[in-house]
Amino acid sequence: ENHRMLKQVEDVLRISQLERGTLQIEKKVIKINDIINDAISHVSLIIKSRKGNVEINLSNEDHAIFGNSNHLTNVFVNILDNAIKYSTKSPHIKIRSLADKNKIFISIEDNGIGMDINTQKLVFQKFYRAQTGNIHDIKGHGLGLTYVKKIIQVHEGQINLKSKKGVGTKLEISIPLFFNK
Repeated sequence: ENHRMLKQVEDVLRISQLERGTLQIEKKVIKINDIINDAISHVSLIIKSRKGNVEINLSNEDHAIFGNSNHLTNVFVNILDNAIKYSTKSPHIKIRSLADKNKIFISIEDNGIGMDINTQKLVFQKFYRAQTGNIHDIKGHGLGLTYVKKIIQVHEGQINLKSKKGVGTKLEISIPLFFNK
């Protein structure tokens, strides 16, 4: 319980620092496929225990971005963790990436419970948790997607969400590619 509370306090502080622009994020040239594959390996046992699978279709070219590998790994772990947590059946997750000449586009699609339009408007707000009646079996603090969005913004990227109640959710992320100048 102490560990959980400490993590919650750290998450609140990290979000606060991100909002004020005081969180120092060291960036270097990294390969985005490595980040995505690392995140998948972090959740692979949970997916396997739920009899789920991840369908991966990444760009053949291992594109480089200028970013922070720890924070970006956390972004993808958080998204994958949500896809697992918010699935009542065996989770089936599709991860795809495609690049144009300036950006890498990554989509993560699940077969989870999905969200109504009101939830979609609020899901990136700090401490927001979707109401599921009196059932509180899904653990969380309502900080994960706030953190995800802030980190993507710090990397000069964008994140969009598409969801349909009872069908699933798709998150689309774009991040500028790194080019030697």
